[in-house]
Amino acid sequence: MPPQSSNPSSSLGIDPPPRRAKNQSVDMWLEDKAGTDNAEGLWRIHNGIYDLTEFIPKHPGGSEWLELSKGLDITEAFEVHHLSTHPAEMVKKYFVREACSKRNAPFTFKENGFYKTLKREITQVLPTLPKKRINLSNLMIDGFLVVLFLLSTLAAKYWSFLLGVFAGNFLAFLSIAAHNYFHKRDNFRMYYFNFSLQTVREWRISHVLSHHMHTNTIDDYEISSWEPFLQYMPIKKTQLRRYGQWFVAPFMWIFGFHKAFLSRMSEYVEGRRNHIKTTDFVAFLLPLFMYFFSEQTLGGTLLMWNFIVMVGSTHLFFVGLHAAHHHPEIFHDGDRPRSQDDYDWGISQLDAVMERKEITGSPFLVLTNFGDHALHHMFPTLDHSVLEHLYPTFKKVLNQFDTNLRMVSQLDTIYGGFRQLIKVAPSEAPPDLKKYDIKKYK
Repeated sequence: MPPQSSNPSSSLGIDPPPRRAKNQSVDMWLEDKAGTDNAEGLWRIHNGIYDLTEFIPKHPGGSEWLELSKGLDITEAFEVHHLSTHPAEMVKKYFVREACSKRNAPFTFKENGFYKTLKREITQVLPTLPKKRINLSNLMIDGFLVVLFLLSTLAAKYWSFLLGVFAGNFLAFLSIAAHNYFHKRDNFRMYYFNFSLQTVREWRISHVLSHHMHTNTIDDYEISSWEPFLQYMPIKKTQLRRYGQWFVAPFMWIFGFHKAFLSRMSEYVEGRRNHIKTTDFVAFLLPLFMYFFSEQTLGGTLLMWNFIVMVGSTHLFFVGLHAAHHHPEIFHDGDRPRSQDDYDWGISQLDAVMERKEITGSPFLVLTNFGDHALHHMFPTLDHSVLEHLYPTFKKVLNQFDTNLRMVSQLDTIYGGFRQLIKVAPSEAPPDLKKYDIKKYK
């Protein structure tokens, strides 16, 4: 198969967002998605159109989820965020009509398919999961917050960039761990994420509604937001662009947190102000605390704080971009898919992820390194700390469908991520899920 053009297109037949990668914000992504989702201005689930307006303030997970998703096809989000059958029954009273057009997404959720079967099996074991592990997650993330404030203040007081490096790494630990919480119903710990200068609202759009639901497709905002500087899709690239990305990448990691903040401020200046929330100012509690308790000058405090933010940004984005999704043997839109018409969503996740054998099994590493990634994608509302207990059931269903979760080393995912950046020729066959067998490691 010859290389594609320099503009990404979908081998899954997805109509792309019209403003993709053109300084597109998360709100622009929502607007564009509403234009391609055929939801008719309401909420679409499978082939039904629903008016959930009256249900917004009653939604158990918080009103923001439905406010953000109005006008979208929420099929994937509805399926993976609701593990009981009650929501499917409850939503029937909000049914308006059958959709006039087919879904833009190719993914299916058949009752006898892989994902729905796995969900039924997982639902049965949920009551047996140890709830004390969730308390461990809470204890760890609260500890990260305390250590971050302590180290940051000491770094400013003693003007120690070494302490600043440690503080920056705890900022990354805190931010990645907070990702465990904003997938769930509204809670105060999810706002720990805002210390990174990013916001829960932004990531609920870019990460939850986009990346998790449409992983490695042309609708994945987490891929398009890095373009044109980092191009993970298999498209035509000049030699300079291919290998130049290796040198550009560290700068993208370093300034990723600041980029999110500046983009938000740019939108504010341009008149897009509905996205600003009081909780966005959580980020500034850290430099304020540093200033009052370090006896450092205001300028010195801000300088050290920005250094800590850059260290945290480098850590988070290096880990995030090499956690699971970018490798030449992982599906990226443009590669040959299994199907354009009947592609089980759970199988699509297996195609788009590799698991790291060093991370699985450690509560600390899982919480701070986007661990147990495949299970997290499939059951994002479950706390990271209980995911390891789902592997026996997961393996049972994998065997039932004669498929596999690929288990590799962390080094493989790092090396693979850099190789994916220089990839230009789309894969000519779907991923080989029998390679890197999970049975070797679990």
